[in-house]
Amino acid sequence: MTAQHEPRGLLTVPEAARLLHVSDDTVRRQIREGDLGAVRIGTTPTGRPRYRIPAAVVEARLGRSTLQAPSAAERLQAAFAVLTEDQQEALLTQAINWARAQAPEVVVGERQPEPTAGDIAVRFPGLAPRQTRTD
Repeated sequence: MTAQHEPRGLLTVPEAARLLHVSDDTVRRQIREGDLGAVRIGTTPTGRPRYRIPAAVVEARLGRSTLQAPSAAERLQAAFAVLTEDQQEALLTQAINWARAQAPEVVVGERQPEPTAGDIAVRFPGLAPRQTRTD
């Protein structure tokens, strides 16, 4: 049995996963989606692709402030950055008007009546009623 030689600077999927603190499947998914650069070196006997990840790619990934994709707020900020102030104002006004139209009108100080046991049973059919103690 001969030992295979792996060129220096290339990591296996498990090695990259360990360094990035993620699962092997996450590394493979990131490679498939193009988020992590890798070299396909063939397939396993079962047909699964075999990859090697350049150590420089992993080091660059670790050097970034975050390993996660940008948050929704960051994506929204980036989208707003290309708009003029007038466009931003118009978009926000549209969003506020849409949100107000979607939400039921709430009257301040008006309280909804407490649901009855029957209302609760209809809304949550699998919930058994609570027994109250009368000592």
